[in-house]
Amino acid sequence: MKSESQDSSPVRVAVMGVTGSGKSTFIRAASQLDEVKVGHGWESCTAIVEPFDFTYKGRKITLIDTPGFNDTNKTETEVLREIADWLDSTYRNPPHQKLNGLIYVQSILDPRMYGSSLRNLKMFKDLCGLDPMKNVTLVTTRWAMVRMTESEDKASQNEIDLETKEELWAPMMEMGAKMRRFQDSTESALEILDLFLKKDPVVLQIQSELVDHGRNLIETSAGHTVNEEILQLQKKYAAELEQVQKEMEVALQQKDKDVQMALEKAKQEWQRKIDRIAADQEMLQYERRSEARRWSNEMQSIKAFYEKKMEQLSAQGDLDFDATVQKLRANDGKLRKEQRVAMHQEIDEMKKKPKSERTGVKLILALLPAVGSVVLALLGLSPIGLFGC
Repeated sequence: MKSESQDSSPVRVAVMGVTGSGKSTFIRAASQLDEVKVGHGWESCTAIVEPFDFTYKGRKITLIDTPGFNDTNKTETEVLREIADWLDSTYRNPPHQKLNGLIYVQSILDPRMYGSSLRNLKMFKDLCGLDPMKNVTLVTTRWAMVRMTESEDKASQNEIDLETKEELWAPMMEMGAKMRRFQDSTESALEILDLFLKKDPVVLQIQSELVDHGRNLIETSAGHTVNEEILQLQKKYAAELEQVQKEMEVALQQKDKDVQMALEKAKQEWQRKIDRIAADQEMLQYERRSEARRWSNEMQSIKAFYEKKMEQLSAQGDLDFDATVQKLRANDGKLRKEQRVAMHQEIDEMKKKPKSERTGVKLILALLPAVGSVVLALLGLSPIGLFGC
């Protein structure tokens, strides 16, 4: 292994943890980049996977901010899809990027340490896998608040619990993970970052499952964990809905209008929850309809880019339908199996149309909902930074 002074290779580290744990605060302290948004309270400010680049000790450092699995605006399934898609794309496509490590952030004063934090921790372990644990640093935050509120005793006990309890960090530390305190300063953040400068890049478990083994998200360890939670909620919501329907029947018999109205509202709410659960299960399957939902969000950030690019290329005559199809097929090995099937189905559908209606631009626009923005990468049109490159 090269010494730190000799090595000039880039260093890539993902930062994960529950919403409000201090992920963005850590990244801002380490990078000193003003564009890193820091939230306040428990409202999530990190909606997407977002890489931040800076230079440290002559090395290009990329810290990757991620939404928490207890995100205030997204379900766990949506967050898993967001993270899995990013890890999949950056590893699957050239230059086949891997991470030098992962930082898991936990507020030392988090009152929810035994609730959503436990689910988030299990998801982190499923994403990471066993061998990459040697490249993991478990970071506790909010130590400045500890000093301000004179909560040293509580914080110290929480730290001991994290380090020693089997349901918390003890198993990960036994597999090689390190534990550090972030003292809310740039100096402290960079000391933690130093741990990764000599680490060789690793393939995460979910990257191996999706790319090397060609599995769908629901077939991965992380997908299985989320699906178990979905099935439990599905059972719970169905039981609640059944109870509401029984109470409505009683109210109808008694002709109690007020109770009927209240129960109707309750029924609608439980049905909404059941519908959301069904949508989450569909999303885990990477089905085309869930890809379309993801595409609608993704397009907000890249719409201006691709429309301008398409107009330029169309004017130049560079997007001939047959040539576009040929290039897509030549690069379809970069797609997941389900994306590849969707792409070829869309091409076959387009071929059924009159020749005058078949253009490369129309094909790409038709493929975006089915395959996502990766279709742009296949044609060499990917927006800068789309895959964190």
